[in-house]
Amino acid sequence: MKTRLAITTLALGLAASMLTVGGCSSEAYKNSLMIRAKALRAAPEYVIGPGDSIIIRVLGHEELQIETRIRPDGKVSFPQHGDIQAAGKTVEQLRQDLQEEFKTSLGLRNPKLYVSAEGFNSQFVTILGEVLRPGRYPYTGQTRVVDILGEAIDWQQVRSAPNKALLFREIEGATKVYQVHLKDFWYKADFTTNFYVRPGDVLYVPKNGWAEAADEVEKVLLPVRALVNGIGLGNTTARIFVP
Repeated sequence: MKTRLAITTLALGLAASMLTVGGCSSEAYKNSLMIRAKALRAAPEYVIGPGDSIIIRVLGHEELQIETRIRPDGKVSFPQHGDIQAAGKTVEQLRQDLQEEFKTSLGLRNPKLYVSAEGFNSQFVTILGEVLRPGRYPYTGQTRVVDILGEAIDWQQVRSAPNKALLFREIEGATKVYQVHLKDFWYKADFTTNFYVRPGDVLYVPKNGWAEAADEVEKVLLPVRALVNGIGLGNTTARIFVP
């Protein structure tokens, strides 16, 4: 018990130190951190996965179309063609692949295809903390923080919550943590931190203050070793980016 208390105290101290440094940072330093977080502003393409529903149509051939769910093996069956590997591809990649394959399998000289993902059941974003409806929400592609929080948050509780929510993301085996300026969205119309979310992201809205946020992170989201080895600007552990 004493050991756990000591580890928790150290973790909170590290987090507090990072925040103190961040609060005293120059504008140039803050801008450099924003540049490092620029990937959060890039709209990712949706990658189809098992459980998603898709539509495939060969234009001009009404008999050659399906609307189905991707099987656990990542495939779907198409009339006169057989199995199609759909999982792991974007809609555009799948469309281009099939246009080439159908020339041989279906004997079509220049097939034109319509491909669309309609049901999203393979990837999720998790929302935790001081929200009305915590839990997993389907990732539908090109979704921003405000879009996903809009489904879960209690706007009355935002008023008493701190401005900075947390966005957790696993990148190459490391957990990175980004600040989301929650109140700025609605009270300042400032959407600087309205980042694009990605599959597997965790959004956490703390009840009050960074001490409680850090404690909840230690208990629920981050391994103790990541906190002890250095919340901050390390290359292999959790990092908090301060826009």
